[in-house]
Amino acid sequence: MSFRILLVALFGVGVSYLALVGQIELDPWSASDSINSHTLPQIYGVLLCLAVFALAMGQRDLVKAPSAIAKGKIARLVKLCALISAFIISLPWLNLWVALAALLFGGLLTMGEKRSVICALSLGLPMTGFVFVERVLQMTVPLS
Repeated sequence: MSFRILLVALFGVGVSYLALVGQIELDPWSASDSINSHTLPQIYGVLLCLAVFALAMGQRDLVKAPSAIAKGKIARLVKLCALISAFIISLPWLNLWVALAALLFGGLLTMGEKRSVICALSLGLPMTGFVFVERVLQMTVPLS
């Protein structure tokens, strides 16, 4: 039953994303073009809806009796979605580089990575980006 709820929720996200895409204002010079700023987001929204529909049609046996492996994958997916949401919400309060380091490190922990070298890289990558972008190139990343 929870798999059905997840599919309905993902389909709802796809439909609401398509509704938001329709509200994108076009520049006067690109309104008459066949490919404009609506095109790629519309393709993404339609592909998400089609993927959810195909998953619902092809996995009827999984909907009836999800196995323990499928439940674990759904739990991990929910944790990753919560982690990404926390990253997005924390951006105004934390620096981009600190939030990115927390996202990468949290993602590795969620996926069960235990090698210290990989975990160190998840913290070193944002520090390298900070040094290169903000110190070498002397660019600042705006918060909004």
